[in-house]
Amino acid sequence: MTTKFALLSCILPILGLATAHAAAEPPQPAYIVAYVDVLASAAPRAAAALKQYRDAARRESGCVSVDVYSQRGRASGLAITEVWRDSAAFDAHGKAAAADTLRRELKPMQLAPVDVRVHTAYSLVAPAAGRRNALTLLVHVDVFPSFAGDYERLVKRYIEDSRGESGLLRLDILQTLPPHTNHFTVIESWPDEAALQSHQQTAGARAYREELARMLGALYDERTYTLID
Repeated sequence: MTTKFALLSCILPILGLATAHAAAEPPQPAYIVAYVDVLASAAPRAAAALKQYRDAARRESGCVSVDVYSQRGRASGLAITEVWRDSAAFDAHGKAAAADTLRRELKPMQLAPVDVRVHTAYSLVAPAAGRRNALTLLVHVDVFPSFAGDYERLVKRYIEDSRGESGLLRLDILQTLPPHTNHFTVIESWPDEAALQSHQQTAGARAYREELARMLGALYDERTYTLID
């Protein structure tokens, strides 16, 4: 009997370790959306700095994608979307030369510090082939925590309705890291203004915005951008 207990005392910790390894999830990609606001007179210089940053960051280990956008009708409003292999890769990028150079170049011309938001994937789909003048919407959605379940049901229906539309190029929902998991960024891309307006007039899109209004803890923040080559 003593021998059996001794064996169990050796085996159980090993089994526990194996179970822990089996249950451990692989590192998840980090999805970044950053907003850059600069002096109107500095817009061309800021865009050039962001393009240099993009090109350098794309060469870093762990980079999946980096894109730079200009806000439609307001060239001094810019945005960056990034995907990194995992949080460790993103942390390393933050200490790399590209990020450091960008911070120094933007400092004299920025209206406020760059607003960087780190997310996990909530709902993604492989993007369709883009177009040169496609419109990309970055929408920050902040719902009261008590409406988290309601928003999940609402956005699921919106995704299903929207992804059935022929003009849709991209629709991704990103969720902010804890403790702000009630904050989301919705990324949509449409080929042109006509396709965007057609979508916004659909019953599904109208119902989504109307039902979302009662859940919001902050202003519905929707901005339209075009990709910078």
